[in-house]
Amino acid sequence: MSSSKKRPPPSVNGNGRQGTQPVLRRRVDQQKESDCFVKLLSEAGCRLSSDGPIQLSRELQQRLELRLARDSSLVGPFLAGFQSHIENGEDLHRVLMPMTRISNYAESRPGVSLARTLLCISPIQTAVANILLEKLPEHIGEDASSTSTLPALMDSIPRLILNQFKWLNFLVDSKSLTEKLLEVLTICPLALKKEIISFLPEVIVDADHEMVMQALEQMLQEDLQLVVPVLDAFSNMNLEPELFEQVVTVAVSSLRTADAEDLPLVIKFLLQSATSTNVKLIIEQLREHLQFVTISDVRSSKPDRKQKGLVSAPNCEALILEAIRSGLRLQNIACEAVLKEIRGLEGVQRHKVVDIWLLLIIHANGAPHRKAAESLLKRKVIQGEFTPLLIRLCVHGRGESLQDYFKTLLSVGDSFLRSPEVATHEFGTQVYTLLYEEFAGDFFRREVLGSLITHIGSGISTEIGAALHTLWLIAKRKPQELLPMSTFLNGILDYLEGFQDTHLHQVYSIFCHIAMAARERRGASGGTSVADDLLIIVRKQISNPDLKYKRMGVIGVTSLVTCLGSKASEEDALAREGMADEESNLKEAVTLLQMTMDACKTSPVARAYFYDELSNQLEASVLHPSIIEWVVVQTEEFSTVYLGDLEGGKLPAAQDVCEPVEGEVWMNLDGDMSPIILNILPMLTSSSDKSLAQSLLYLFANIRLLAVAERATNSGSLGGIDALLGCPLYLPKHELLLGEQWVGLSRNCKEICCLSLFYAINWIRELINAFSTQIQARLDDCDLQLTLEETTTKLFKRLRNLLCLEQRLNECLKAVPNLSFPQLHFLTDDFVGDKYEKKESNPSKDTQKAGQKRMPKLSKKEKGNVKGAKDPNAGDGNTQDSQRSQQGQPAGTLTTAAEAPQKSGTTIDAAKETVPWNGSLLDEQRWKCRALTLTCTAILSMPEGTVTACCADSACQLPLYLYLLRDLYNKLDISLEQPTRKLAPWIVAAPIPKVPSGLGSLVATDVLKRLQTVFPSLKRHLNSAISQLRQEEEHAAFEEHWMVQSTAAGNPVGLVPCVSSKETAQSFLMITLRCLGKVLAYPDLTLPTNYPVFKELISAFSSVEGANELAAGLLPRPPTGSLEHVFCGTYSFLDGLHAAAAASSLAVATQLVMVLKALVDCAKACENQPSDERRRRSSFVKIAGFLPLLRAQLSVSAGRVLTHDWDAFEPWKSKGDMLQQLLHLHIRCNSSPIDLLEEMACNVLPQVPTKGSKINQGVEGYPALSYSTFLIWYRVQHEEVLGLFEEVMKEVLSQIKSKNPLVKDAVVELLTSAHHCIKVHVALVNLTKSHEKSAVHAVAVKCGGKFVDTFLKGMDFFQAKFEAHKDIIVSSVKELQKATRIVQTICAEAKGHKRMPVATKVPAVKRSMEKFIFCVKALLHGASNGSAFWMGNLKHKDLQGREVASQLYPEANGDEDEEDEEQEEEEHDSDETVDENVALDAEEL
Repeated sequence: MSSSKKRPPPSVNGNGRQGTQPVLRRRVDQQKESDCFVKLLSEAGCRLSSDGPIQLSRELQQRLELRLARDSSLVGPFLAGFQSHIENGEDLHRVLMPMTRISNYAESRPGVSLARTLLCISPIQTAVANILLEKLPEHIGEDASSTSTLPALMDSIPRLILNQFKWLNFLVDSKSLTEKLLEVLTICPLALKKEIISFLPEVIVDADHEMVMQALEQMLQEDLQLVVPVLDAFSNMNLEPELFEQVVTVAVSSLRTADAEDLPLVIKFLLQSATSTNVKLIIEQLREHLQFVTISDVRSSKPDRKQKGLVSAPNCEALILEAIRSGLRLQNIACEAVLKEIRGLEGVQRHKVVDIWLLLIIHANGAPHRKAAESLLKRKVIQGEFTPLLIRLCVHGRGESLQDYFKTLLSVGDSFLRSPEVATHEFGTQVYTLLYEEFAGDFFRREVLGSLITHIGSGISTEIGAALHTLWLIAKRKPQELLPMSTFLNGILDYLEGFQDTHLHQVYSIFCHIAMAARERRGASGGTSVADDLLIIVRKQISNPDLKYKRMGVIGVTSLVTCLGSKASEEDALAREGMADEESNLKEAVTLLQMTMDACKTSPVARAYFYDELSNQLEASVLHPSIIEWVVVQTEEFSTVYLGDLEGGKLPAAQDVCEPVEGEVWMNLDGDMSPIILNILPMLTSSSDKSLAQSLLYLFANIRLLAVAERATNSGSLGGIDALLGCPLYLPKHELLLGEQWVGLSRNCKEICCLSLFYAINWIRELINAFSTQIQARLDDCDLQLTLEETTTKLFKRLRNLLCLEQRLNECLKAVPNLSFPQLHFLTDDFVGDKYEKKESNPSKDTQKAGQKRMPKLSKKEKGNVKGAKDPNAGDGNTQDSQRSQQGQPAGTLTTAAEAPQKSGTTIDAAKETVPWNGSLLDEQRWKCRALTLTCTAILSMPEGTVTACCADSACQLPLYLYLLRDLYNKLDISLEQPTRKLAPWIVAAPIPKVPSGLGSLVATDVLKRLQTVFPSLKRHLNSAISQLRQEEEHAAFEEHWMVQSTAAGNPVGLVPCVSSKETAQSFLMITLRCLGKVLAYPDLTLPTNYPVFKELISAFSSVEGANELAAGLLPRPPTGSLEHVFCGTYSFLDGLHAAAAASSLAVATQLVMVLKALVDCAKACENQPSDERRRRSSFVKIAGFLPLLRAQLSVSAGRVLTHDWDAFEPWKSKGDMLQQLLHLHIRCNSSPIDLLEEMACNVLPQVPTKGSKINQGVEGYPALSYSTFLIWYRVQHEEVLGLFEEVMKEVLSQIKSKNPLVKDAVVELLTSAHHCIKVHVALVNLTKSHEKSAVHAVAVKCGGKFVDTFLKGMDFFQAKFEAHKDIIVSSVKELQKATRIVQTICAEAKGHKRMPVATKVPAVKRSMEKFIFCVKALLHGASNGSAFWMGNLKHKDLQGREVASQLYPEANGDEDEEDEEQEEEEHDSDETVDENVALDAEEL
């Protein structure tokens, strides 16, 4: 082999650079390198052509790799040839394109590129990669013109180069490749950067992830537009937990700076990356930086970089919501974190739009968190933290973005309308209205209307009212858009019979708005048909002789008239195109009124209802003067029909005789100055015109309409009709109502006298209603002060007249049994015909039939147990009697209860009834009287100086205030009563008290606002009553003053009612406490919307001195004026009434404690409210120890009643419910309840005698504890001990689940508390030895079994702590064993003596005892190898410890049948099995 000539080394100049070679020499070298590259490719099976490389062999890669691996000297020339070959851009493009593969010289198909093939060859992979990546910057200029997008893959050399590196089978030097990629990445344009970043996870290996992550993080800080590809790359990397947390931190920081179009991907990445360690941070940052701005915001249309994080475009909102939804769909940990975060927010300002959307998205995703999200949303709405503005920002202007969430929003609105809370109704109403406004498509609007119609047909009053109110809002705001769908709503008109009056008003108002919209747009399809249908229905109802349908027509007409004749504002008047439409509307309104008036003339009751409805509309809205003028014309006949003339205050001689009853002038307050008289008796006895007696039925509605019209035309003043207030009445001679003259009257004459008094009572009631409106209006007007004093004096006199008439009528009714008065007003859905003389109206039969259809057949016993079931035979007297009993009126008091505007079956607070009261016969029919309105409370709230102007002794006004206060209590019952939702068709809910037609609507908020002015004066009246009770003897001056004032009021001599100052004061105290309790127990009282009213109400009864004394132990002390200070002052004042309450009766004292409990509950509700602007507005500073202080004081107050020595014989015998409530409060609210229970169980209860003459006497110190009440005390103490033990075991279970172990002192405290409870339980069970009642034994067995079950819940805890605390655990088990043995004995005796109350509880107790045995055995066996435990058969002993020779008791039957003997043997065996119990060897322990 000849030796070749070596090439001389290249010359190097002084600078270390290679010297310049001849051009010819360089070309020769390049040619050789190129020849080497081409030769090796050809030998391996690849031919280079002008169209690109052609692959001739499948083994191209393997041949090249084998050749280069064998001869490493070829690597350099090959790479140099490859580099020189791709110097030309076209050749580089051909190398990057897929090679043409030829198989058998017949078939050609594309394969991989030559560059990809070379990258898969290990000896040259790194060099080829560097060569290709170095070519990348040379061709970047081709794509630099397009920074946002790149050319197609086959046309872009940079993209082709990057494509070669995807999913390589191996990397020889991954770190070098990664560094080269990151180096090239810094000089690439934005679009190419995104391309490189997105394919980085496909190129790099796991070892380089940290380096890449740090580089990308640095790039992201420099250029925010890379957030999407960077996060996408992070999501495809396999990172360590520490690196992953760092990545999440980077993504969280990008939330604040990312563009709106990038936010969806950022949010999705974060939610899908949520773990238990970072989920809280993710949710917090998501809530903080994700904001929604309104679509109309000017900034949303400008590409301002300052808008980072603000969502503006609707399409971006939809994408963000979808990203959140997909991120939460499978991430339970994220859903739970969202719920926890929102649940922990406090304050309106901290809640955002995104909070609602997060809850709605969780709700839309369905189970398992749907119910939790809906519950939390409802809770936030009820608490007032999700405001109407927030939900409006959530939906308004986003109809296109929320297409996918329409069903979710509709479902939420549906759920909220079904809820009984008022706040949820408002939220649901707003959701429905927003859905109708934002989703303009017919499909969406039909869905909304269909859902509302479903609610309207639910049959639940509150739900129907909320749905109709929602539909009314839609009709009011969008009447033109509702026109095309009017046919969809016409079906509601077919079911008007099932609606209440309030619902009918809403229905007619809805269709009136649609009809008015049709008038404005004459050519609207469907609109004119709605107007025509409505008018046709109203006319048919008005002309129907049935009073039920006539009433519905009256409501329809008044609603139409209000819509047609409402007085337009100045803006509306200017906006009208012309006056022709207004004139035609007014003309049609007057025509409808006249038609209704003509139709109602045939029915006095319908006419009265028409007058009442007109009065309600005039008071609620401002009507056009022409409508008011028509009303005034209709009332002009009042004077001619009902009034007569007087001459010098006396009747003319021609009118002085009435047959068959002689009459006279009654109650003339104006004396000789009075020109008129109310002819009640002449109208009743008129033989010439029988219609006069019928016209008395609508007299009272007429005077109300007259007063309302006078106020409307005279700026609120009644100066034009002020003569009516002092107007006398023409009634039967008062001598006829007394003594023998009354006895000698015929039945007919007695009925006339009773009816005269009945009408006189209702006349005075309407006078008080009308003129009480003048008091509040004139209190601040000095010029009218004289008129105010005169009006006030007459009103007080009229109240005395009212008491006198009611007392006399009640006495007269005793001689006229079965007399039924006419109903002078409508109750909701109840009707009375015109023939009232013969038959008294009963409760609505339709209602009873509806209830009977739904209720299954029950036995008599089952009927009595059905909750809320009504007795169809219960008369009105039972209802009123129960009310009389509730109000605690002592026997003999003359002042009667105020009207109860409900029929039989609507007893208010029936559960509170204590003792039946056979009292006033008038009370049985009081619901038929005209109702006193809320304006009458102005008499209660008059300033002290004004009252003394008409009466020197304000305390002598107590009977009058008591009358008004009873009426107020009944109104509180109606307005503050929470409706009960019917859960099953066989459960009949207690009916809601119905409101009389003359009373209008009673809304809780209006009543509470009215009480703001009443309660301060009520405290003054209460102080007067207390001063009366503190006097040892009757106040003679009080009675004398009462007689003088009653005579001065015009009451006939001999008819003045006698009153007792003490009885009146006792009744006043009782009713005041009931009113306070009713208001404080109202669940919505402490809502944020009612905070101002609530604070003023409780401040009215607050005492500064009492507050300072009660809060002396608090540190820091509550500042004066804070809500805590007010609570302390109110509690101190009310608690100071105990002496007066105890001097009255047991019922009054118990009621006082219940009021104090309601006050403490309000304080607890206020303390649980979030600390935001609502708390600051209410001045609630939340002092530690405040609530425990009130609870301890409540325990003392309850104990004071229990320890009071009542004079009455066995006052507690029939007061089991009262005693039970007082005991629970006394024990539960005590600062140390377990110590109190131990004292009672060990020292107090054993003193109760079981035999002898002192069996009915109370225990010393506890007069309420006697033999007859022992069972109540025993049961309550068992329940309280069991409750305390359950709390201890609950704490034990929480510690078992907790990861943080308890310190030794905490464990000892828990075990000591458990041992203390066990000790009290054993003491209570031991009492069964002396009290052998089956009921006492049944309580011991029942509570003993529950106590053992509760003890077994902590066995794991006892097992874990046994070694360290063996003594106390063993002591507890041994102590509990004493009780279990006694319970076992009681079970055995109950079976032998066949005591069914005890025997029914034995099987469950046996199972508990057996489980207790084996659990204790397992505990001790594991701790001491079983040496401390042994089990055997106990000797059969009775409760006194005497051994029983046989299981057969003397009472048991000793039949000789084989079957009976076998049964006895089985029972004997089972008893022996159960009698096995635990015995602990104390010495071995």
